[in-house]
Order: sequence, then structure tokens, then C-alpha cells
Amino acid sequence: MKTHFVVQQKRTPRSPEPAFIHLSDCTMIEGTPHPIRPDEARAALADPNIEPCRFCRPDTGLGILE
Repeated sequence: MKTHFVVQQKRTPRSPEPAFIHLSDCTMIEGTPHPIRPDEARAALADPNIEPCRFCRPDTGLGILE
């Protein structure tokens, strides 16, 4: 089974908030997510301004452990 990932970008009136990486079937996604490949998700999670969803834990699926 292939796992799919999405990035969710949140914007506020003052500035953008950190983006989140989710598994594509996560129920915590807000707004319109953008599909990304596993290698893009892995690279994105190396950025300190991008966080893994604490609910679906895409970092675990990618083999990234905190």
C-alpha cells in the first residue's frame, strides 16, 4: 500500500503560520491541501518552519523519528 502525503499551509491576517505535513487521509486537514511526493514530504520536514501533524504522524511513516 502506497502512502500519500499533503502539505497544508495556513495563513493569518498578520502572516503565514508554519505549514503542516499530513497523511492524505488525515481528518485534521484544514483548507485546501496540496499533494506532495514522499521525497518532498521528507525534505519539507527538515525545514524548521514545517511541522508534522501530531495526529496522523507522517514523519513516522517516512521513517523520521524525533
